[in-house]
Amino acid sequence: MASKKRYLLYIISFYIGLLFPAFCIANIRSADQVIYYTTFDNMEDSVQVDWFSSGFDVPGIEGTEYSVSAYYQEDFPQWNHQYIAVKGIDEHYFYPLPEISGRGFDEEELREGRRVCLLDQKNAKRYDCRAGDRISVCGEKLRIIGIIMDTKFEGILLPFGAMEEICRNKQNIQFTGVFRADTEEEKAKITAWVTEELEKYEGVEVQGVIDGSTIYENALATKMQWRADRGIGAAVSALFFLMNETVVLMGKAKKERQTIGIHMALGATEGEMKGMLFLETLLVTFFSAMLVLATLLPFARLASMESAVLLDHTAVIWFLAAAFFMCEILTVVVMKRVFTGESRHVYLWESL
Repeated sequence: MASKKRYLLYIISFYIGLLFPAFCIANIRSADQVIYYTTFDNMEDSVQVDWFSSGFDVPGIEGTEYSVSAYYQEDFPQWNHQYIAVKGIDEHYFYPLPEISGRGFDEEELREGRRVCLLDQKNAKRYDCRAGDRISVCGEKLRIIGIIMDTKFEGILLPFGAMEEICRNKQNIQFTGVFRADTEEEKAKITAWVTEELEKYEGVEVQGVIDGSTIYENALATKMQWRADRGIGAAVSALFFLMNETVVLMGKAKKERQTIGIHMALGATEGEMKGMLFLETLLVTFFSAMLVLATLLPFARLASMESAVLLDHTAVIWFLAAAFFMCEILTVVVMKRVFTGESRHVYLWESL
């Protein structure tokens, strides 16, 4: 019974030490996902123009690939007057869409502006909405065709054409136009032409022009900085974990010196005793790691940090690899300290 309690304490000790490194790894993966959904292939060869308008007139350049999206906050009376983000995207939308339960838009729905939409998981759960249900946006009914599973995304996605039809009376909708351009000269020409055309429209306020390469470089810099900060945090916490657990395992080995001596007296080799110690440490690490994986997301929800962690397959593999690598280090360090050249004679003598 005492032995079971002791092993339970070892598992809890390992669990506490592994919890913060696991959070750092999941947090890094969360940042990676944000970067993934806010960049797109060949983003460097584009220019982005942002403007506010009450109309849906969009300047287009013949022979230039471009995409326009619209965004605003809608008051939903049926949902306790909660303000929810509503975003319209066209069939050329360059950014990757998040994981969807159900189905996403098809090209025909986006091109023709069908009255369908995607709803985020949080509001779907809160207001008991499912794929196939209808919700009212700007007083018009839209059919939900899928639920957005990414917890970082909150709001409603719908085709740009559908938004144009049902939201014409809205004021100060934010528009973003992304225009493809191979050279800096082309970017300058496109920017000048688009801003000139926008100024012809009534009630339009151009917010700014950003080079796609600048956005992409800033995103990569943010990603690297995020990884470095969380990596340092994980490394420091892992170091403290190793130091603490080395002391714990050394204490455990000292308490079991007599048991080790008895096993050696009965013919066990030093290699077999090392294997037993490694197996024990491995099992403690395994159960502690499983406990971390089982409780990390619930803890994040309790702390309202669910969107800050992503426990996907990559994060799990990284964490388990790090945990078992540290298990190897712990075992090697403890064995070197416990099994010295005279250890066999000492343990045999103590067992008498």
